Amino acid sequence: MENHNDHSSTFSAVKAQDSSLRWLGMCLGLIALAVVAVTIFRIPVSTVFFGAVLLACPLMHIWMMKDGGHKH
Repeated sequence: MENHNDHSSTFSAVKAQDSSLRWLGMCLGLIALAVVAVTIFRIPVSTVFFGAVLLACPLMHIWMMKDGGHKH
């Protein structure tokens, strides 16, 4: 007999897929923003690259430390 009350695995799979789609959308949006900055606003590629590296450092730190191992 199946247990139809346990939906936690289905919910976590949908939540993970939704999170992946959100990250994909944000990355594609940032790439599109960089292309627009270079082509339309004529910002040098080196400046856009430097800005991306400057933003990537704290964002990666936040992403890596999101769990932190603290269970308060």
